Amino acid sequence: MKTNDILDSISIKINELFGDDYKIYTDNVKQGLEMPCFFIKMLPSNKKKLIGNRYENECNLVIHSMLDEENTEEYNDISDKLYELEYITLLNGDMLKGYGMRTEISDDVLLFFVTYKYFTYKNKAKDDDMENLTLDGDVKNE
Repeated sequence: MKTNDILDSISIKINELFGDDYKIYTDNVKQGLEMPCFFIKMLPSNKKKLIGNRYENECNLVIHSMLDEENTEEYNDISDKLYELEYITLLNGDMLKGYGMRTEISDDVLLFFVTYKYFTYKNKAKDDDMENLTLDGDVKNE
């Protein structure tokens, strides 16, 4: 699983919730931002090694929702719908659960914070233990 898989799945879910009226961005846009829109931004994330070759990954995101003009009632409706991002389905069929969801409005932009946790395994090359076996010994005569 890659971070881009999560971003793609969130984009698909937002499109299902809001339709084509809202443009969805995952890259910075310097000019020509089409309103209303969503901008999905990756925040600092973590990867923690567990026992063996297992890792716990934490993907922290903020979704900016921008309207043509500030409308508190519409931001409240958007906020309510964004909480449906609690569960997302990845393109491979796996589901992820969102944690720590919260919203705030800052500088006329609705911010929706969410964290997705998932586990990965790192395959390590298996050594062939019997390839180079050396045996030293003598026969005991009694």
